[in-house]
Order: sequence, then C-alpha cells, then structure tokens
Amino acid sequence: MQKSIWEEEQLPQYPCLDENLETEVLVIGGGICGILCAYFLSKTFHVTLVEGKRIACQRTKNTTAVITALQDIYYKDIIKRQGKLAAKQYLEANLEAIKKYEELANAYEFDFIKVPSYKYFKNQQELLMEEFSAIQSLGYQPTIEDNYALCFPDMAQMNPIKFIKNLIKNFKIYENTQIVKLKKQNAYTIKHKISAKYIVVATGYPFLKLKGAYPLKLTQNKSYVAVVKDVEKKMDFNAIGCETGDLYFRTCGSNLIIGGNDQKTGQSLGGFSPLFQHILKHYPENDISYLWVNQDCVSADGLPYIGKYFKKENVYVATGFSLWGMTGSMIAAQMITDQILNNPNPYTFLFNPYRPNPLFPLIKNSFTAIKNLVLPQKRCSHLGCALFYNREEDVYECPCHGTKYDVTGHILYNPAKYKEK
Repeated sequence: MQKSIWEEEQLPQYPCLDENLETEVLVIGGGICGILCAYFLSKTFHVTLVEGKRIACQRTKNTTAVITALQDIYYKDIIKRQGKLAAKQYLEANLEAIKKYEELANAYEFDFIKVPSYKYFKNQQELLMEEFSAIQSLGYQPTIEDNYALCFPDMAQMNPIKFIKNLIKNFKIYENTQIVKLKKQNAYTIKHKISAKYIVVATGYPFLKLKGAYPLKLTQNKSYVAVVKDVEKKMDFNAIGCETGDLYFRTCGSNLIIGGNDQKTGQSLGGFSPLFQHILKHYPENDISYLWVNQDCVSADGLPYIGKYFKKENVYVATGFSLWGMTGSMIAAQMITDQILNNPNPYTFLFNPYRPNPLFPLIKNSFTAIKNLVLPQKRCSHLGCALFYNREEDVYECPCHGTKYDVTGHILYNPAKYKEK
C-alpha cells in the first residue's frame, strides 16, 4: 500500500460549507501554497480557505519537502532563454523563500533544518562547469565537491504537515467544498455562493477548463519515492542528479528518502523499479518503510505562473511549480500578498501568467491532446482525453492534463472535478 512518511502526522478535520458566505479573501486550495497565501493574507484580511477534499491531501502530503534553490532547471538555460536578469531574479526569489521559512522556524516547530544541497553530474564534467560559471555570473558562489557535484550551502528541508499544522489557526477552513465556477468576485459550489473581494486559486492545476490556456501551458509529471529505514549517515543533506533517470535524495532523521524515475503522467516506465535496484545494491539490509508517488504541474518554460488569473478582476493564480513546490509556494504567497496590498514586488514580471511562452512545448502539448482525443479509450471528464491504465500504481491516467483516477473512478489528482461528499 502506498503511503507517505508525512502521513504519520495528523491534521484536524473541518466542516463542509453549508451556506452562502461573504469574506474579504477567498483562497481555493488547501495545499501548502493555498495555506501560505491564507496565512500571510490573514494578517490584514478576513480569510476563508476552501478545499475540495482534505487539506494537504494531494501534492503536499506527497512532497519530499526539500527547500532549495538548486533545482532541475539550469540557470544557464534561464540565462540563454530569458537573460541574466531573469536567472538572477529566479535565484534570489528562491533564496528569499528559504529565508522566510527560516523566519517561521523561529516561531514554530516543524522539523526545519538547514542543510547543504547538491546537484551531481557524474560523467558530465563540461555541463558541471557551464552551470558553475552561470551561477557565478549571477553573483552567487557555489562550490564544486569531489569534482562531480555543485553544492549550495544553507538550503533546507522540513516536515510539511507539521508546518501546515502551525499555520491554520488564523483563518476559516472548509473541507469537502469544491468550487465549480467563478464569476466576477463570486465563487460557486454546487449548492452555495461565496462572495469575496479577492480570490486566490491555488488548486495545483487551475480548475477552470480553458481560462488562461493552462491546458496548453501545463503538463503534469510524476515522481516515485521510497523511504529506507535506519540508514547510517555522516550528515544531513539533499541531492539531485542532472540527467533524466538520476535519483534524488534527502535525509529525514534516521531515514533516507530516495526518489526518481520522473516521467510525464500517462506514461508507465518502470515505476519503483529503479529505486528498488538502487536500494538493493546500496542498502540490502535496510527495510523500506514508505512508498508513494508525487505529481505536480510543469510549466512550458520551467518557471511558475503566479499573478492575475483574470486580468480585469481581483482573481489570482499560482501553479506550475514543476515538483519544486516548497520554494514555489512561498514565492507565490509573498507575491500574491504584495499584489493584493499594492506593494511592489521585484518578481511580478518574471512569474507573470501571461508572459510569452516557448512555442515548442505549446505545440507538443496541443499534439498530445489532439492525439488522445481521437483514441477509443476510457475518457477523462476534464476535456475528454483518453485514459491509460498504469499497472504499477493500479490507476488510470490522463496523458493530456494529468488527472489520475483509481480503478473505481475516484479522482486522485485534478484538474478533473470530483463529486462533493
């Protein structure tokens, strides 16, 4: 049975909305991004958060909770595609997010620790030096360890459910309350209406089917994760590889979290097998205590979309964190809070949801959707794409936009809508 290590920690339950409601700020989505937005905005406004299932029940409980500026995306590629200023801003935004978590760790206990982050390159020495030089050109000084890994000191990791438990006391929460429509400053469930001066959509994948062209701008990727018990270690750390197929790692007390075999949702490429092979080779005497699959939205250019959902109304969106939701969520919460308060924010243009996108990913996503619309398969209730059975996880997956269903038809990941309880 698949289960995340973070599910050891229990969150309180909240009621379903059973009446019409007025609030200053409505946050839609109870993952870490929505909860951070609600937390910061509740310092100024009356905030209500609604979640279609249970809070932290999807991406957040399945994260590895690594908080780092050393990620899959290459700074050299951001420089080449968008310029040095954009790359420097992306680095600084992530570093500021880490500092904000550290500030919160001074007030709350959520197993936050500062650790070094590594990106290993194995036989890619030339690529290592290119990325090293790119980061240096941005004014930051990483180190090279053992001639094959970049190191950022003072990165971090935490327990995301303990973190959330500390933040949910200052705003109203409704669970099992799915928003199905937005119109101006009103949000609608099947039975009720919520009126708000400001609305924040933090649902992972934006739930409105075509608004903002997100079916073209977003894909969803999944990642397989295992936890090995009682691993001897010299230090706490986290690490990722530079190539497709490389595994990633983070310590968690006496446990070692190992992940990898990342692939687009809808593909079935070996599941947990690469993780098991690594564990059998390096930790043959250790037990595996947890297994799970994470999933997240990936943007066309690798950077999140944060800002106005509707250009002419006070509706905001945060999505496309590309499996780096810890820093992405903090960046989004700070940015959206600044925008609502009319405070300047240096990253508004970088993460603007309406920024130009690279053409090839949009064409590729369109082709995938067209191909899967004509296949004679079971169909996703989102936009009608074909579903494929994934034997490794015993689920049906949509290759177009990433919805996952269990074998009974229950929706595990959006954007398809599910029935309220």
